[in-house]
Amino acid sequence: MSSDRKKGDPSQSAEQKRKESEEQLSLLQMITRQLAAAEDVSSALKIVLRQICEKTGWALGQAWVPNKDGSVLVCDSDWFSGGGDLQEFRVASERIHFKPGVGLPGRVWESKQAAWIEDVRQDPNFPRTIAAKSVGLKTAVGIPILSGDKVIAVIEFFMRESRRENEQLVRVIVAVAANLDLVMERKRAAEELSRTNEILRSILSDMGDAVIVADTDENFLLFNPAAERMFGAGAIKTNASEWSHRYGLYLPDKVTPFPHEQLPLIRSIQGEEVNNVEMFVRHEKAPHGIWTRTTGRPLRDSNGELLGGVIVCRDITEIKEEEFFRAGQSGVLEMIAADAPLTDVLTSLVLLMEGQAEGLRCSILLLNRDGKHVRHGAAPNLPEAYVKAVDGAPIGPRNGSCGTAMYTRRPVVVTDVMTDPLWTDYRELAQICGLRACWSTPILSWQGDVLGSFAMYRQETRGPQPEETRLTEIATHIAGIAIDRQRQQEILRERDARINLAAESADLAFWVLYPEQGNAWMSDEGRRIYGFDSNLPLTCELILSRIHPDERAAVKADYDRACSLHGAFESEHRLLLPYGKIRWVIMRGRCLQDEHGNLLETIGVTLDVSAQKQAALQLQVQREEMAHRNRVALMGEMTASFAHELNQPLTAIANNASAARRFLEHGNTDPVLLQELLQDMVADSQRAGEVIRGIRSLVRKETSVHTLLNLNSVITDTVRLVSSDVLNRESVVTTELDPHLPQVQAALVQIQQVLLNLIINALDAVEQLPPAERHIIISTRSDKGDVAEISVRDFGVGLPKDQPDKVFDHFFSTKQQGMGMGLAIVRSIVEAHGGTITAENAPDRGARMVVRLPAAPGQVQKSKAAA
Repeated sequence: MSSDRKKGDPSQSAEQKRKESEEQLSLLQMITRQLAAAEDVSSALKIVLRQICEKTGWALGQAWVPNKDGSVLVCDSDWFSGGGDLQEFRVASERIHFKPGVGLPGRVWESKQAAWIEDVRQDPNFPRTIAAKSVGLKTAVGIPILSGDKVIAVIEFFMRESRRENEQLVRVIVAVAANLDLVMERKRAAEELSRTNEILRSILSDMGDAVIVADTDENFLLFNPAAERMFGAGAIKTNASEWSHRYGLYLPDKVTPFPHEQLPLIRSIQGEEVNNVEMFVRHEKAPHGIWTRTTGRPLRDSNGELLGGVIVCRDITEIKEEEFFRAGQSGVLEMIAADAPLTDVLTSLVLLMEGQAEGLRCSILLLNRDGKHVRHGAAPNLPEAYVKAVDGAPIGPRNGSCGTAMYTRRPVVVTDVMTDPLWTDYRELAQICGLRACWSTPILSWQGDVLGSFAMYRQETRGPQPEETRLTEIATHIAGIAIDRQRQQEILRERDARINLAAESADLAFWVLYPEQGNAWMSDEGRRIYGFDSNLPLTCELILSRIHPDERAAVKADYDRACSLHGAFESEHRLLLPYGKIRWVIMRGRCLQDEHGNLLETIGVTLDVSAQKQAALQLQVQREEMAHRNRVALMGEMTASFAHELNQPLTAIANNASAARRFLEHGNTDPVLLQELLQDMVADSQRAGEVIRGIRSLVRKETSVHTLLNLNSVITDTVRLVSSDVLNRESVVTTELDPHLPQVQAALVQIQQVLLNLIINALDAVEQLPPAERHIIISTRSDKGDVAEISVRDFGVGLPKDQPDKVFDHFFSTKQQGMGMGLAIVRSIVEAHGGTITAENAPDRGARMVVRLPAAPGQVQKSKAAA
């Protein structure tokens, strides 16, 4: 392109502009093609500088890029035409750095806009003016190369003649710079992708998990080295239905080939997300098998179209083996809990340990109760000759690995039994059995007592490895539990035998209830008392079901209350046995708790008191018969009083009836008067009925029924019943009753009988006194709210001074005609009600009888509150 500004006719000028435009377009296309082959930014900049200088007539082109910290621009590359006359300017450019806004590059960097300088020698912001004048450079243009909003480079061009700004040329250079940015962006993206792919390849090569990718046609696209190791081979062109057979893929049962349609990769290829599928892999390179856990995902393009699938397989063999090992331990512990025979438990434990390492053989020996010899425990894979030779051997400081371990209470490691002095007595036997190394560890109880030993044997000379040491620790711990449990059970069986012997001798039933588990234990005598078969498993509910239905709820409430308070309880109740027999028992128990206050168990005894209860019932019948005879005798003594009590209301009824008849005969039918007469007759008849009912209740022979009684009311009724007898004896009875007296649970007739006996005795005691001194006082009071006290005081001659309580003895009487049974019966009645009766002489004269009865449940607090 010519650098002169030519003037001519308009058509020529237009033709020239068209030609220049075509040349500039051709330049743009050529530079774009060449940029595509550039390896980096520096080489791409050189292409742009050279092509623009050669095709557009610029003498020099230079590229400036930011330094590492982005503070200044430095010269990266240049291109020039001609000889070395531009060297001075080039050197000046290499030595200078431009800050933002300084010089042509700095100005373009700061503004991010192209800049045209018609003559750099006249520009005040051009630090290289001297060098430019020296080499004859005048016009310059600077173009920014942007990546987004960031300037990644500035290119500048110089020519020796002065030229005005050519907008078309600037646009072409700007376009080239834009293409340079696009090309370099693609280059950077490609480089980044290449680096990413390289990183991905490195990750896939080094990672321990297997990664496999396949397309929708079930062709493998990726099979990393871990996958090749895990599945025994790499990607093979084969039908997907053959994958399970080709790569040895099995279901977790280790036998059934993994179904083709259920393979995680197939499911992922079909668009399904697969999580944590376990497979067992077995092939020639892994004959013992590998456990894998597989996760799969479908692969899709940006439009969501399915491209294939990827799976990641993790080797979980160690995890699964540990799971199986833990499951084996749990199985042995379950055998212990189920009270399996000790030999079976120890054999299972030894087999479990031997299964953890190839070529490992183990044994368990038990320390005999004499503490001096060993007994065979379990050694399923040791020669029988060796087992027999060791069984019964003594322990000591030089008695093989096991005998020495038990003796010293410390692990003993023998790396070569052929040379170790501990095996002197067993060396020949070990050689016959092929044993070369043995390490033994004592089995201790939780109290620290030696129970036995656990030993590992090897056919090569060496000591235990860390994993074998871990297995030993586990084995000795579990074996200690099993052996100690068996010994404790033996102790319990011996204790049970002693308890049963003691229980049978004392007719006692021993039992233990476990509320948390709901089960129970009972001695043989207890099973007999409760009617349980000797082999029947017992539960708390089953024992409760034997209690009589009428008393079951109350007994259960007492038991629950004791459990909640962690205290003791006692109950007397009946048992209803399956064949209908009733048995009376007394049950006593105590709740035991752990150090945290939680209920552990309830222990107790049950005593069969059926015989005593039957005797007590017969005694009660006899007592009630005597009481009845006593009441009949009292009725005989009080005949006059009762006749008087009945005569008064009957006479009143007769008088009122006669009066009413006379009124009617004389025609006087005053309704009000007749109503009053009839009401009096009704009241008198009711009074007569009460007297008759009182007599009947005293005389009737029936079983006493306990009810809630107000003793003040009972005293008032009884005094009224004997009032005629009191009058006939010219005596006075006064009452001093406590209004806050608690009620009692008692039989009304029996309490009346007690009061009648005491009142009649008091009347007899004052009978020899002058009428004015015949005084009896009946009083009540509440003693602390939980006892109701009745006092009957007379002013007679008093009781025998040496033994006042002798009056309660059978056949003792101070009366000439008395039989001495009244007060004895009174005492039996009071004591049957849980009370007491005492006799004492008053300070001045006379005697006092004091009856104390317990307040009824629920009445204590009421009495205290009222007080």
